[in-house]
Amino acid sequence: MYTGTMYTGTLINDLMATVERAERGAFQKRVVDEMELRRMFELQVPEMRSEPAYAGAA
Repeated sequence: MYTGTMYTGTLINDLMATVERAERGAFQKRVVDEMELRRMFELQVPEMRSEPAYAGAA
């Protein structure tokens, strides 16, 4: 038989709301981080040249 404390009422509701806020915050941070990584990657990619470049060709 269960003899521990059973939490009910506002404690559980408050805990669930806290977890949901934390999950939303983590998701938003991932989105922002991904956008920043994409922006940084776009800055590193050189623009396409109209002529092919041959490395080591004389």
